[in-house]
Amino acid sequence: TIEYQRERRRRIAGWVLVAVGAAMAVIHMITHLGRLRIIGLQDLLIGYPMAGVLILGGFLLVGFAAKT
Repeated sequence: TIEYQRERRRRIAGWVLVAVGAAMAVIHMITHLGRLRIIGLQDLLIGYPMAGVLILGGFLLVGFAAKT
């Protein structure tokens, strides 16, 4: 049905956001481990929080899809 397809799309979009956010966080961490220098404030305010926002948004989409 149309409702099921909409719920399925939301779940897929949610898990894609979670995967992208997790990949962003891991790549960001690996990049900083490779450089071994002091991280700038701008980098801390953009890299990790953005990954967190993507992961949180993905989990919210998955959660909303499960409720409907």
